[in-house]
Amino acid sequence: MRGGPLGTAWPARPAVRELAAGALLLLAALAAPHAATAGMSPRIAVIPEQPAIPHPRLARGKFLVANKSLQDPTFTETVILLVDYDDHGALGVVVNRPTEVPLTAALPEVEELRKRKDIIFLGGPVARDRMVILLRASAAPPQSVQVFDTVYATGSLKALRSSIGHGESVRAYAGYAGWGPGQLDAEVARGDWLIGPADSKAIFDDPPTDVWQRFVERFSGDWASLTPLRTAAY
Repeated sequence: MRGGPLGTAWPARPAVRELAAGALLLLAALAAPHAATAGMSPRIAVIPEQPAIPHPRLARGKFLVANKSLQDPTFTETVILLVDYDDHGALGVVVNRPTEVPLTAALPEVEELRKRKDIIFLGGPVARDRMVILLRASAAPPQSVQVFDTVYATGSLKALRSSIGHGESVRAYAGYAGWGPGQLDAEVARGDWLIGPADSKAIFDDPPTDVWQRFVERFSGDWASLTPLRTAAY
């Protein structure tokens, strides 16, 4: 992670904008397509000349699982949780790339972390000096957005402290993955990603090294329904 204060580039969307008050961490989202894709690999940053038709199964709370054919080292064998998706673009965090950096090293002011063993995950190539926090909670934490079921995203230390105080699960991600309008749809159409429902157990409980293999096998069975049929010319 780069030094300096954590980010404050908050989105304009109402559901996420509410998190801005008092937040010291970034709930990464797309303020604008060019901002969301800044710093990404060329494969992601290139906006397709003709935006793809929105994919009917892309939505907040879905897993994107890198197909076996995807060779970009930034995303090879990754599983991404989509935190946001609409006609403005998409945002997600890679859930299966842990680091050895303890979360308390990045947030020493959060005393509640000192007795825990939470680590930082690499959430994606954009803005690695900023964090996205996922919480698994029985009720909505303050200043958070529901991603799916009992999983919430936040950029708030208040929400983080509240969840820790209730003994709830926490995941912290440095950086995120972002796509401009039509980019993710085009990548799905060419077969880069498999799509399926997210699973909180895979995010918070399972060994990260096992997650991609399990879900690429599970979602590969639905491949015919996830991407358009393409016929090779001979």
